[in-house]
Amino acid sequence: MLIFQGFDSLPHNFNNTAVAMGNYDGVHLGHQRILTELVECSCSKGLASCLVTFHPHPIQVLAPERAPAMIMPLERRLELVASLGVEYTIVVPFTPEFASILPNTFIDEILVNRLKCKCLFVGADVRFGKDRAGSIGDLAKASAIGKFQLNLIPTVDASGDKISSSVIRRHIMAGNVEAAANCLGRPYGIAGTVVSGAGRGRGLGFPTANMKPDIVTRLAEGIYAAKAITSYGTFCAAVHLGPIPTFGVQRPVIEAHILDFDGDFVGQQIRLDFLQKIRDIKHFNNESDLIVAIAADVKATKEICSSNTDFHP
Repeated sequence: MLIFQGFDSLPHNFNNTAVAMGNYDGVHLGHQRILTELVECSCSKGLASCLVTFHPHPIQVLAPERAPAMIMPLERRLELVASLGVEYTIVVPFTPEFASILPNTFIDEILVNRLKCKCLFVGADVRFGKDRAGSIGDLAKASAIGKFQLNLIPTVDASGDKISSSVIRRHIMAGNVEAAANCLGRPYGIAGTVVSGAGRGRGLGFPTANMKPDIVTRLAEGIYAAKAITSYGTFCAAVHLGPIPTFGVQRPVIEAHILDFDGDFVGQQIRLDFLQKIRDIKHFNNESDLIVAIAADVKATKEICSSNTDFHP
């Protein structure tokens, strides 16, 4: 997949495209359905499949006090989009100037003149242009006079709820990683660099990889069963996310006890895909009680990993 930074970076002969547009944070099942149909249409009609996405998230620019924590960083988003077969992604720097473009100007100058869009794929809740005034109605009017073929993709449901990035963020904040996975079509994951820790876990007999995440996560504090994707392979992991009250550590940390591995990950990138929350964080009166609890967490992690059909060490 070729990635362009903004419309000005496009070659002059960029034309005959099938286009999807949106933030696509999470690349969830709804996004996947749109992109799959986009790629299928492109192949059948000889068009170039193209996603127009935005960075940073529009709310981070227009109302930063209400900006959500992103489900994943831009790099992971682009990786997942590429895996679906999209040929081009245009990452548009979202600025106040871009936000001021009127809906009809966006349609005529960007979709029609710049992208030479022949087919447009959107969800029913699409909004664009100044004050988010552009809607499916504006796109339908443009399509009716032959500017492009409009393809409205129905919303995808999971367990009776309409899938959206906002719904997934709520599941993450509640620690319901199983519901988040049902919407994403894959486990919710956090990637980051392993840094040196205080060595408390090793002293207890459970060494940990201490992660500095690539982006801020709003995942609820707790102990989780996860799979760790590393350069050495994929492993089960019991993950502590939050403060460590037993040792007086108040700041939140991410510490993963990676099962069946005795190496060193310091300085390396790993990803933790969360499978299930095991329990809340607790204060223990002594190390012996803490060790017993960690051993139970490890046992639960093994059981969860063994029952997870998508887990392949």
